[in-house]
Amino acid sequence: MALLDAFRPAAALSDLLDKEKAAILKSDFSTLEKLSKTKESLLVMVAKAQISPSDLKALKQRSEHNSRLLMASAKGITSAREKLLSLRSTSRSFTAYGPAGKTTPIGNKSLTMKRKA
Repeated sequence: MALLDAFRPAAALSDLLDKEKAAILKSDFSTLEKLSKTKESLLVMVAKAQISPSDLKALKQRSEHNSRLLMASAKGITSAREKLLSLRSTSRSFTAYGPAGKTTPIGNKSLTMKRKA
């Protein structure tokens, strides 16, 4: 945060929200973590400053938009994780119907044949 940002906290927060959005879209979580400290201090400065209601509304909308992006990103990560776990568990076993018409689990069995001496 630059020295002049202390005199223009709304502009500084606006710039930070742009950086935050870019980091969310790139899934750059280390940058998001770094930006969070600066965002907290800028929010305190914005709360103390005399900013027009229209500027505050615009900042709120952008912040809420970033929040929705972050929640969608988290949902996507959770979904991908669940899919990977599902694929991993299904590759370990398989269910088929036997001659009697009942389902029978078939595990990962060795495909090599054992020879008897």
